[in-house]
Amino acid sequence: MKKRIRNNSLLPTMVMLLVVTSLIQGCGGGTKRSFVHGTVSDIDRNVLVDAEVWVGDRSTRSLITGAYRLESVPSGWKTIRARAIVNGQRWEGSTAAEVLKNEPTMNVNIVLAPARQLTSIEGHVFDDTGYRVRGARVLVTTRLLNPEDSSAYDGPYGSIVAITDGSGFYRLRDVPTGLSAVIAASKVGFTNDEVSIGETTDGIVVDFELSESNLSFGPDAPILEWIESYTMPNPIVRSGSNPYDAIRAFTSPRFREALKAGRMTRAIRSTPPGSLIEIDLYWNALDVNWSEDLAGYGIYRTTDPSVEMKAIDFVRDPYANFYGDMGAELTPNQSYYYAVSAVDVEFLDRFNEPDPAAESPMSNTLSVIPLGQLQSLSPGQGVSVSDSPRFTWQLLSGATSYAVYVYDRFPTLPLDPTVYDPLDPLAAWGALPIWPSNEPDFDNSTVGAGQDFIEYSGPALSFGRTYYWVVLAQDNSGTAFSYSQLRSFTAR
Repeated sequence: MKKRIRNNSLLPTMVMLLVVTSLIQGCGGGTKRSFVHGTVSDIDRNVLVDAEVWVGDRSTRSLITGAYRLESVPSGWKTIRARAIVNGQRWEGSTAAEVLKNEPTMNVNIVLAPARQLTSIEGHVFDDTGYRVRGARVLVTTRLLNPEDSSAYDGPYGSIVAITDGSGFYRLRDVPTGLSAVIAASKVGFTNDEVSIGETTDGIVVDFELSESNLSFGPDAPILEWIESYTMPNPIVRSGSNPYDAIRAFTSPRFREALKAGRMTRAIRSTPPGSLIEIDLYWNALDVNWSEDLAGYGIYRTTDPSVEMKAIDFVRDPYANFYGDMGAELTPNQSYYYAVSAVDVEFLDRFNEPDPAAESPMSNTLSVIPLGQLQSLSPGQGVSVSDSPRFTWQLLSGATSYAVYVYDRFPTLPLDPTVYDPLDPLAAWGALPIWPSNEPDFDNSTVGAGQDFIEYSGPALSFGRTYYWVVLAQDNSGTAFSYSQLRSFTAR
C-alpha cells in the first residue's frame, strides 16, 4: 500500500463539519421537506426514461434525461425502488439511502436490469471480536478499478447499498447477475472489508469482519479530470427515448468515445423546479487497494476563487467517480469552481466530532460558466415549411458558436453503441442528422456568436415527411453547452 501524507492544516473543522453532519445528522429538528434526487440507468450508464421511482407512498417518473425527483420523503434510511419496461421486458432496481432532514439527498442513483437477471447477496457483518455490527453500510459495484488507468467512465453511476440490522444482517437486493463485482462493508472508525466476486450468481453469501482503523496517513487527493455544464430546455418532456443523448453523441467526441467503449457518461439531471442547469464532475477513482481506508468524497464549490471553497456534499461511496451538481442556486453566466477531496474512515474522532485530518488535500480546481436557456424560433413546432427553410434562434450571452442539426427521424442512439461512427451513417443506424453531417469535417455546421440564423443547404426534403431540428450553443472553452427545444416540421 502506498503511504499517504496527512495534511492537518488544509481544511478547517468548520468545512469538514458541513460535509459530515449533513450525512450524520441532517439539519436537526422535525422533517419538513426532504427531497431525493438521482438518476435511473443501466450498468453502463445508459439512462432509462419514464421509469417509475418510489419510496413508500411517494412516487415519480424519470425524465428524458433519466433524472428523478421524489418530493417530501421522510428522513431516515429508506429503500428507493424503480422499474421500467424496456423492449417489452420488466426492468427493476433499488438501493438504500439515508434521507436527510430538510436537506436534498443527492446522487441516489438506481441501477436497473431485467427482472429475470437480478439476484440478492446477503450475509453478516462482524467486528474483530465476533460481535455483530449494526448500521454498517454494505456496497456492491460492478466496476473493478484499474489503478493504472483513469476510471472516470467506468461502471454505473453509483453502488447498490444495504444497511445491516440489529443482528448485523444485510441483504443487497436487485443485483444484476453475470458480472464481476466488488462488495465492501464500511462503518465509521473501521477499516473497510472488501471482497471481489468473479461472477454474480444466485445464492452468494458474504460475511465481513471489520477491524478498528488505525491510520497513520490520510488519503491522497483525487484528480478532478473533467467538468461540463448543460442547460436543458424547459420543460424537459418525457419520451420513450432520449434525443439529447443522440445529439450529444454526434456533437461531443468525449461522449462518443465513452459511448463506443460501452461506458455512457450521461449526467444526472434532477434539477429542482425552475433550475435547468447541471454541472457534472468526473474524477479518477483511487486505486482499489486503498479503498479499505476510504469512506467517500467531499464535493466543494465556490463562485470566488479568492475565498475558501464551501463543502456542498459528501458522497459516501468509496467507488464513486462522478457527481452531478443540481443545486437550484446554479445560474447562467456565473463562474463556478469545483474541487474534490477524499475522506477516510476516521472522519469522526473519538468524541464523535469531525476530524479534518481524515480528509485529503483538495484536488485540482476546475471551473465552468453555464450558459442560459437557448430559444429556437422558427420553424415552429409542427409547421409546414418549404424545401429550403431558414432556422432562427435568439442569441445567447456567452455562446461563441451555434450549430443546427436536422434529423429525418426522431433522434435515437444506435442499437449497438460500440459501432457508433459519426462519419458512417450505416454504423449509426439512424442516429445521425441528415444535415449538417454531410461534410466530414463539419465545417458548415456552426455559425458565429453574432449570427442568429442559418439557411438549410442539406439533402432535398421529402414532401409530407416530418423532420426534427435542434440548435446547440457552445462557449469558447468547449465545456458549457445549451440545447434548444427539439422541434418538428413537415416539408411541403
